[in-house]
Amino acid sequence: MFGKYDKKTFNEIKSQHNIMVLVGNGFDIALLNKYKTGKMKGKTSSYSDFYEYIKYYNLCDEKNILFKKMTEQMSYDSNWSDFELIINALVLEGKIQQNKIEKSIDEFQNCFTRFLNDLVDADLLLKINSDVQEKKLATQSLGHFLNDLESSCDIEFPSKTNYYDLYNFVFFNFNYTALLDNYLYLDKTQFDPHYWKNADRNFQFYPECGGSSGKNPTNWSSYLLTDIIHPHGIQEIPRSILFGIDMDVYDKGRSKEKRFVKSYWAQYDIKYQSYFDEAELFIIFGMSLSITDGWWLDQIFDTILSENAELIIYKYKAEKEEDVKNIFIQSCIRHRDSRKEDIELVKRRIYVVSFEHNNTYFLGLEKKE
Repeated sequence: MFGKYDKKTFNEIKSQHNIMVLVGNGFDIALLNKYKTGKMKGKTSSYSDFYEYIKYYNLCDEKNILFKKMTEQMSYDSNWSDFELIINALVLEGKIQQNKIEKSIDEFQNCFTRFLNDLVDADLLLKINSDVQEKKLATQSLGHFLNDLESSCDIEFPSKTNYYDLYNFVFFNFNYTALLDNYLYLDKTQFDPHYWKNADRNFQFYPECGGSSGKNPTNWSSYLLTDIIHPHGIQEIPRSILFGIDMDVYDKGRSKEKRFVKSYWAQYDIKYQSYFDEAELFIIFGMSLSITDGWWLDQIFDTILSENAELIIYKYKAEKEEDVKNIFIQSCIRHRDSRKEDIELVKRRIYVVSFEHNNTYFLGLEKKE
């Protein structure tokens, strides 16, 4: 759950805003495309590049079910990008023994660790480290993200903010690398926990959508906290890397399918449910909005409906705003039979930021201010 803070921690705190962020592979791909450095210069963490890596180094048994299915996919769709949908299809079809599917996943787990360790090396990390620090991209992301929305946007979140508020960000990093962790680290150049001599505020938050019409934009002297969670594992612990599916109904005690359900193995309900209950604003960045991550989207749906929370979706080369909202709704597998009125209410509280050049304020790669 989000930590709860009062004047025992921050001298002048007035309100606390809990902001929950989900970050997918699109973020890592953007960084790798920009810097193009290191041992695998020009390659990214896309599943298509992973497939080529496996083939080039002959790392995988050709009898591996997942490798065979990936080969089929690549033969007619060079832009294919969602390996977990293959797992989903295999499990639901039920034509192949589940232990064989699981063995194939375990083999891929090892291959993916090798792939990431070659892809994300010291040269890349140091380059990103230097660039983010120099451009102050972390504090730009956290303080200015509302600038990415149109000035006419009717999002309610800004109206709830004020001086001396705490902005408490928790990032759920669905990537296995630490590239996002590197980007968001609050180094001494960007952040001082007690910047002022006689006041303990440490952050400037800019509450205006689309920026200010004048030279002196409104900003709140505030407090900042951040945390990052890797629910699906990290490359440094190969056996923690979690590939799998989502299922809305299964028997946790007897179901054979549970061997593939990410929410079961990562214990979503126990570890992460409470974050949704307490979040005021959700942000999704770099995610495909796939049914394999339906649990997370379903929880956001519920929180928007019950708590009037809001959601900002960042979509690279996005379809129309309405299409993005529909993709989100369709991936909420636990709400397929929801009332039309509820669906429309949720959609009204979703705001879409479409971009093409990774120059957004939030998790962007260029200095904007």
